[in-house]
Amino acid sequence: MKQEMTITTAYGTIAGTFLSHEEPRATIVMLSGSGPSDRDGNMGGVGFNTYAKLAEALYDHGYNVFRYDKQGIGKSDGDFNKVGLHDLISDAILVVRTIRQLADVNRLYLLGHSEGAVLAPAVQLETKADGLILLSGFHESSKQMFLYQADALAKDIEHVKGIKGLFYRLTGVAKKVRQRQDDLLERSLRTNVSSFKYRGQVVNAKWIREHASYDVRERLEHVTVPVLAITGGRDVQVPPEHVHMIQTKGEVTSSIIDDMNHLLVTRESPHSLLTLHKEYREAIDAPIHPKLVQELDEWLKKQS
Repeated sequence: MKQEMTITTAYGTIAGTFLSHEEPRATIVMLSGSGPSDRDGNMGGVGFNTYAKLAEALYDHGYNVFRYDKQGIGKSDGDFNKVGLHDLISDAILVVRTIRQLADVNRLYLLGHSEGAVLAPAVQLETKADGLILLSGFHESSKQMFLYQADALAKDIEHVKGIKGLFYRLTGVAKKVRQRQDDLLERSLRTNVSSFKYRGQVVNAKWIREHASYDVRERLEHVTVPVLAITGGRDVQVPPEHVHMIQTKGEVTSSIIDDMNHLLVTRESPHSLLTLHKEYREAIDAPIHPKLVQELDEWLKKQS
C-alpha cells in the first residue's frame, strides 16, 4: 500500500511516502543525497527517480519503505536555502522516531545515499535504529570532500583533448575551478548569514559552514549496530575505495559494485565530471542496479 504522510515540525510539516505491507515488517527510512532533490530523487525538473525506484525495489522484496521531501523541497515546508547539515539531521531524527511508532514497523533501518550516508550515523546514534545502510558515501571530513571534488573536476579539464582542451589550458580553466572552490569555502566560513549570492546563484553558506566542520568518522566510531556500505566502481563523486575504510564498534560489511555509478544504476564506461549531468540524463530510465538490490536483500535477511 502506498500512503502519503506528513510529520509535524516546529517550522511546518515534512511530507513523505510510506510503502507498507500493512503488517509488522523490517522498515527502511531513506535519507537522500545533497542538493534540492525531492523524495523520489528528482531535481531541476529532471526525473531521475533514484529513490522512487530503490524504494519500490525494496518494497517488492518484502520491506516497508519511507522516503520524504527535505525541508523546503517538494511538499515539505521550510526554506531550503537556509537549511544546514544539523537541520537535516534533526529532521531525520524526528522522521525516524515517528515512523518507528507505526504498527507496521518491527525493525527499522536507515538507508543513506551520498550526503544521506554522511548524516545517517548521527541519526542512528540518537534514534537507536537497528542498522545502517550507507550507499555512495565517503570516509573523510566533508571539507576534504569539497576539495576532492574540485580537484577531480580540474583533473578532468586538464585531460580534455583537441582545440577545447588547448583553450582550457591556455586560459587556465583548471586552476580557476580550484580557486573558485577555495573562494566559495572561504566566503562561507567568513560570514554568519544563511545564504548569499555568488556568481549569480544563491549559495547556502550555512550548509557549507556546517559541513566544513563535520567529519562522519567521529560519528561512525560510536556506532555499534550492523552496517552495510556499498559504492559503485563507476562513482566519480566520491572515492569508491572509501567504502572499505569504514570502522565502527560493530560489524561492517562493505562492497564495491564495479559497474555501478553514483545514481545506483549500471554504467559500463567511465564517467567524466565535465559531462556528468548529460551522462546521468542518458540513464534516466535505467533500473536500480540488480546486484545492489540483491546485496541489500541478502544483508537485511541476515539481520532478522
